[in-house]
Amino acid sequence: MSITSPIPILRGNRRTELRFDEEGLLLRRTDAELRIPLAAIARVHAEGRDVTVRLTAPEGSDPTTYRIEDVSAAASTVFADAVNDALPEHPDGTEPVDGSSLVTVRSLRPDAADEDGEPDEGWPLARWTARVSGVALVALSVAVGIAGEHLGRAIATLLLGSVGALFTFFACLAMGQVWSAWYLPRYGIIVEGRQVFLHGKATYAFTDGSGVTRPVNGSAPRSGIGQAAYHPRNPKRTVACRGWAGIAGDLALALVVIALAAGLDYGTLALVLPAFT
Repeated sequence: MSITSPIPILRGNRRTELRFDEEGLLLRRTDAELRIPLAAIARVHAEGRDVTVRLTAPEGSDPTTYRIEDVSAAASTVFADAVNDALPEHPDGTEPVDGSSLVTVRSLRPDAADEDGEPDEGWPLARWTARVSGVALVALSVAVGIAGEHLGRAIATLLLGSVGALFTFFACLAMGQVWSAWYLPRYGIIVEGRQVFLHGKATYAFTDGSGVTRPVNGSAPRSGIGQAAYHPRNPKRTVACRGWAGIAGDLALALVVIALAAGLDYGTLALVLPAFT
């Protein structure tokens, strides 16, 4: 088979994927991407629906292998033959290199250490608002039902107030997103964003300074490639750089949510006050 012919992409179990490109093999898992250059590969073996990539190794050491399982049996043989035909020849008498040292790994899983980092902008205020609103809403409903002796009004207060509290929560998140969209491109770190295979689906993401690939908050550009900005002390805080037009769109949406939240909260107060007059 000519290496100029289309080489199939192998998709295995657990959302793994193995493909060939000009630089070598790209093995994608749910938590990482492995770039395996052709110079690091000794042989690719097709065994039915399983494919094993065996790397080069010095004499006397065990070679590193990568395996993808449950692929198409027909595609596995075509894939293995095509890659083996494309492998560079190793001169006789030369010591094979350790192929694993040539493999680059790009993590697709956020660092566990970041879980205790600074939360996303807007989230602390939204969480605090939700807690206070919930306690205040229950207290008001009980007061209206017992002290005001208006059971129907108490139920209406609880229902309408719950919707108002929910919209208030979303309003805080929306304003936090507007702030991040303005702040991070100016005071954060700007990197290239691109479509990657993350958790089994194509996701607009970026790679931070520590090599961790993270999803970008906000919609991806139509081309799939653009700029993303993240906070230097908390890479989880990230936005897609969309300019003033994008910020204006986020602000308009936030103002709509704020207006709805204000109207619902005002309606809740209008239900509560007559019960005590």
